[in-house]
Amino acid sequence: MAEHPAQQKQRLRTLLHLSPVVTTAQLTRSGLLGAARGLKLPRQTLTCRTRTTQVMSETDLTFVALKRETLTWPRRDLMHTAGLTEVLFRVSREDGQRWALTPLKGRGRGALPDAEILSPGENRARDWAVEFDAGYPAARVRDKLRSFAAQGYGAALWGISVHGRVPTILDLARELHGAGELPGLREVRVVWVDFWSAHDPYCNRPRCHKPYEARGSFGPEVTAAD
Repeated sequence: MAEHPAQQKQRLRTLLHLSPVVTTAQLTRSGLLGAARGLKLPRQTLTCRTRTTQVMSETDLTFVALKRETLTWPRRDLMHTAGLTEVLFRVSREDGQRWALTPLKGRGRGALPDAEILSPGENRARDWAVEFDAGYPAARVRDKLRSFAAQGYGAALWGISVHGRVPTILDLARELHGAGELPGLREVRVVWVDFWSAHDPYCNRPRCHKPYEARGSFGPEVTAAD
């Protein structure tokens, strides 16, 4: 049964309250482009490098937001937030878990994650730190992971726009864990995200041998009773 346009509009509003920037490519894939048109949401088209280390990754992206002032952010922040929106699309949350973005001023080279997946209760070890990476150097990846462990997060969800680096990030996490530098961080999950393609980039591609995601578990699961 087709979703009613009013339901689509509400779904889009809910999405943009969770993560305030999305691209028209993402809206096309999720069936919400018509809802954006119906709501007459503001949009801005910019040329962006979706993988900062790859010059050939430059493409025109049209960003959509609830508020026009959001679209005045630097293109880096618009792209970064669209990447986080794609992480939100890619990863389902358990009952009771809540997605929360970190304010822009707390991101960048700071110690805070880009977002969090918060579990009910006050046990920080059950929360996830969420990061979007468009081409971080290895030193920054290590610093971020160490910081997440130091802040008490039990797990890290790492979205990455460079497909071939999915196993690399997990290898760095394993290296740090083996050296005892990630105390308390029980799991790292790395997912490749594409926020620039209007077609489904995650469908089965026989010639593609790169993993779409990778996961490493370093300790026991933390339960609600812990």
